[in-house]
Amino acid sequence: MGYTSLATVLHRRDLRDSTLEAAIDAANRWNAHLHVLCTGVNYVEPGFYYAGAQAIVVQENLEQAQEDAVALETEVRKRLARENLSWDVQAITVMPAGLDGFLADDLRFHDLIVLPAPYNEAPDTLDISIFESCLFGANRPVLVVPPGITEMRFDAVMVCWNDGEEALAAARAAVPVLQRADTTEITIIDPPTTAPDRSDAGGRLAQYLARHGTRPDINVISGSGDIPAKQLLRRAHERDIDLIVMGAYGHSRLREAILGGATRDMLQIADLPVLMAR
Repeated sequence: MGYTSLATVLHRRDLRDSTLEAAIDAANRWNAHLHVLCTGVNYVEPGFYYAGAQAIVVQENLEQAQEDAVALETEVRKRLARENLSWDVQAITVMPAGLDGFLADDLRFHDLIVLPAPYNEAPDTLDISIFESCLFGANRPVLVVPPGITEMRFDAVMVCWNDGEEALAAARAAVPVLQRADTTEITIIDPPTTAPDRSDAGGRLAQYLARHGTRPDINVISGSGDIPAKQLLRRAHERDIDLIVMGAYGHSRLREAILGGATRDMLQIADLPVLMAR
């Protein structure tokens, strides 16, 4: 079992701020094919301008989006030509409303999507849309890479566990990584007293992962009053963890947008790669 097909979605012409290098490193390490989407976005919505100006503005923005996509594709092809791996590059031009449908159809044929962190000090709404399209539309696990990290060597991995469906989906998606890791820690924060596996928290997950050739340990930590994301990240640094694995959006996206939640909190503060699935 392993990843054979990776993908990433780029929309900035400045590759220094992209996750392309991380995706290339991952493809090389896992001997996987890399699919790169170079996206130009036409932000002009039909009907926004008065009739006399709309056709001109739409056409100008469409041409600019096409130019951006082609220029990005050219740079990416130059970069990938230096690598000894299987790859393909596709330039696309879309409007924001059509992005979700396209990504849902195109990316569902890949094992793992490598993306930049969608929430940071200056979040890019397009990064957020792409991230959610991959999780919900394409229903694919996503490897979120913080800025400045390009090496995808995961010797020590933390699997965050709450006995939920999303957490189990993330653990399953991470099996190829866990099989290569030297250390796998299943981390649980205050398992509920009513949980069916309270007496052996994480035991069934550990057994499942062990049957896949991994070597998991279980660590139960007490809540400290901080939000779960901060507790998990603090534990990850204490253990020199290279990758955090966790389920995404245990609550609805709307609820997390209004009230917050573990997914959004982790994506805002994580300075380590995070593999998420649902």
